[in-house]
Amino acid sequence: MVRRRTSPRKKRTAYPALGAAPARKGNAWVIVILAALVFVNLYVFVWDKKTSVAAIKQKAEQTPTMAVPAVPLRPLVDAAAVGSAAGSAAAAPVGPPGAIEGKVGKSDTLGKLLRKSGLSAQETDEVIRSLSGVLDFKKIRPGQPFKIERGPDGRVRTFELELSKIQKVRAERQPSGELVGTADDAQTRLETRTIKGSIDSSLYAAIKSAGENAALVDFFVDVFAYDLDFYNDTHDGDVFHVVVEKHYKDQEFVRYGKILAARYTGKAGTFQTFHWNGKYYDAKGASSERGMLKTPLKFVRISSKFDRRRMHPVLHTVRAHLGIDYAAPVGTPVWAAAAGTVTFRGPSGGAGNLVMIRHDGGVETAYMHLSKFASIKVGQRIEAKTVIGYVGTTGLSTGPHLHFGVKKNGAFVDPATLAPMRGKSVPASQIEAFRAEAAKLESQMTQASIGLADQRLPRHA
Repeated sequence: MVRRRTSPRKKRTAYPALGAAPARKGNAWVIVILAALVFVNLYVFVWDKKTSVAAIKQKAEQTPTMAVPAVPLRPLVDAAAVGSAAGSAAAAPVGPPGAIEGKVGKSDTLGKLLRKSGLSAQETDEVIRSLSGVLDFKKIRPGQPFKIERGPDGRVRTFELELSKIQKVRAERQPSGELVGTADDAQTRLETRTIKGSIDSSLYAAIKSAGENAALVDFFVDVFAYDLDFYNDTHDGDVFHVVVEKHYKDQEFVRYGKILAARYTGKAGTFQTFHWNGKYYDAKGASSERGMLKTPLKFVRISSKFDRRRMHPVLHTVRAHLGIDYAAPVGTPVWAAAAGTVTFRGPSGGAGNLVMIRHDGGVETAYMHLSKFASIKVGQRIEAKTVIGYVGTTGLSTGPHLHFGVKKNGAFVDPATLAPMRGKSVPASQIEAFRAEAAKLESQMTQASIGLADQRLPRHA
């Protein structure tokens, strides 16, 4: 048998890339080098008389120090710009000196108005804070004039907003640097005027012909709302008298006050009323208020009366019409005909949007075809003349109108034949004083001429 000779195997290392272990001679040289470095550092920092730590310290102590002049620190906030009340820095100027004038826009808030006028966010915030507690921000309305004025330094000096002819608010920069808001309510002069007019086409035209503002029509209609329908009951030749308070600023008319007395004479009869302690009474002291308004709308025409055998305009069948239809434009406000409690508010089939109100004495009223509801809710107690909704044409309707229905003890009745119930009369303890005042006012109306007032009794409001 022939045996093969095998060469001895080389011993493998675990990490061949690192090579073999260094020889012992290399380790000795490393130790020598480190020892030399340590010696050099000891010589430089400890033993050498020029570079040692002790030598450097001694030299520093012997060297005289130079005085450094103190530099005053600038304040972070200019004291003149700090408001004593707010305690914060005033807004930095962002615009040139001068004035900006304009009017409040349709959707403007105070902040939006100021930013549109060129004020920065900081300046806007400063003006708003100055008027907080002075201005009711809900009173800002489109069309109100305003003025912004910047001083020579470019900062907002004044802001002024005219809320009405007699009321302004103003923010003005004080010597201390802050903006301070103030309210300016102008004093008005109150005069009593007696007016007489004759109807030739309408109450509105007659009021205008007498030289008065059309706003007086609303006051006059409200006074006689329980007696007259000023669309259907007025005729040419009818005569009206009214004694009314008027507010003036200097020589400019501002607004009407109370109607103190009124009389209407025409084909429908003669009606008069006198103001006493916040309510209206006839010459004998009986209340001018009834249990039910003459009509739940101010200016309307009756398009369909109460009829148990009316031909329905949509269904074309004979169907009872258990109420009165008042034709009026969409959006015309609808009044509660009397004080009561809301029992229903919502859509109701052919009646469209419906409101029902329960009153005293077993009476219930219904208001149909409304375009939308006012801010009322079921269970709410409301007074007569409260706006409950607006005329529309919802449900089975051929055009915009209000269907007004009245139930008496559960059955529909004709509203025109419902016997009115008067409110409380003047208290017995006051009747003599009331009659004396009513006689004086009646004399003023009787002596008045057609046109402007013949009596002016100035008073300060």
